[in-house]
Amino acid sequence: MSLAANKFNIYVQNLGQGVHNLNTDNLFILLTNTAPNAGDTVVDTTTTTCTVKSVSNAGEIAAGNGYTKGGVQLSSNAYTEVAGLASLVANQGVITATGAIGPFRYAVLYDNSVGTTATRPVMLWWDNGSSVSLASGQNLLLQNSAGAGNFTVTYPLLTDD
Repeated sequence: MSLAANKFNIYVQNLGQGVHNLNTDNLFILLTNTAPNAGDTVVDTTTTTCTVKSVSNAGEIAAGNGYTKGGVQLSSNAYTEVAGLASLVANQGVITATGAIGPFRYAVLYDNSVGTTATRPVMLWWDNGSSVSLASGQNLLLQNSAGAGNFTVTYPLLTDD
């Protein structure tokens, strides 16, 4: 199943102002069971569990059993443009449960290289549609919709809206 990405409003501004270097920044995906809001602006990594702040105050799920505070880091980011479409591609993120993890419904992508530990900028989030939990031994793969092992987000650079 492919999940549609939802953008945080501030992400559009941050891209235009050069806040992110999508080739080199440390991008993380955290899990929460509270719905993010398009008006959210940052992730506070100083709280006991990270918090998506400004509107939703969505708290990250508790760390443990294979889930690390702050979520999973994507690796080998590459941001490229071909024929007017820009793509962010990274290696898939994997969380392996060594005990129960969850429940969670939402995955939030944020940039852990920018801002302070209390103001890491949010980028995108995904809604699974319902809450799920992982049992010991299960894996959560954060990858592209084709299941090819990469995490991919494509951006149109120009639209005729």
